[in-house]
Amino acid sequence: MTVRPATDSDRTTLFNLHRAVFYDHIEKIWGWEENWQRSNFAAEFACTVTSVIEFNGQMVGYVQVLDKEDRIHVQNIAVSPKFQGKGIGTRILKELQLQASARHVPLQLGVFRTNALARKLYESLGFRQTGETTTHIEMAWTAS
Repeated sequence: MTVRPATDSDRTTLFNLHRAVFYDHIEKIWGWEENWQRSNFAAEFACTVTSVIEFNGQMVGYVQVLDKEDRIHVQNIAVSPKFQGKGIGTRILKELQLQASARHVPLQLGVFRTNALARKLYESLGFRQTGETTTHIEMAWTAS
């Protein structure tokens, strides 16, 4: 597995991956609106550090991070359904935990209320619920 900075030429492929991973959750929660999703994805791509996750030379996911002075926030982490359950997300999150620990800041994220598998993963990595919205469970991890 390799992780590299995303480029503008990756954006269309990453949006298609976003759709494949999140469509069902978004449709259940508030309904998928393609134009809004494209616009929102472009805005998040512009304001986060977006990295491409590759496995055997194939783009299999992405992670978007907002690196703040007092926290690291995972805006999105998406792994292609064909590659979920292979430890890719775990490796990415553990690397982010190392970064957060070294800086003595929490690692935060939000998970769709409908995404029980992702929530289970986050809990197994030590994330704890810190709040909730109508769409997400907010979670954080802090080094002990």
